[in-house]
Amino acid sequence: MRALLPALLIPLSACGTEPTCSTKVLQVARDIGSDRYAVTELRDCGATTDYATIVRVGRASEPQSEAVEVFVADSDGGYANQGIYGGGAIFMNVVWTAPGELSVVHDEDGRVFKHVARAKGATIKFRGSKPWQPQPPT
Repeated sequence: MRALLPALLIPLSACGTEPTCSTKVLQVARDIGSDRYAVTELRDCGATTDYATIVRVGRASEPQSEAVEVFVADSDGGYANQGIYGGGAIFMNVVWTAPGELSVVHDEDGRVFKHVARAKGATIKFRGSKPWQPQPPT
């Protein structure tokens, strides 16, 4: 029985080693004339992973858990510009350009894992770009 006890404890010691992720809302953009919204979030899953910048599209009439992830990217180890949010988020600009049309502009140096062209009845367009930076006076 004593030999069996350490064998049972080893698998139990691995419980709870999964990193817990925290999420911070950076921006909420509302679709005029609709109950749709786009939320930009920063997800942190621990020291061994890069921060993820995420855009989700949902409807105010539905639970937040039903919002659809339409964009996921990270800084590719720090190559992408952090933009105005800092803290590990990549440069983003998320704007409803017309009813049902969402524009997502992100730093072209970010590593994009997901981009979905339609969600919750909206059309989504993505564009990689370099963020504007002021030039020093000459």
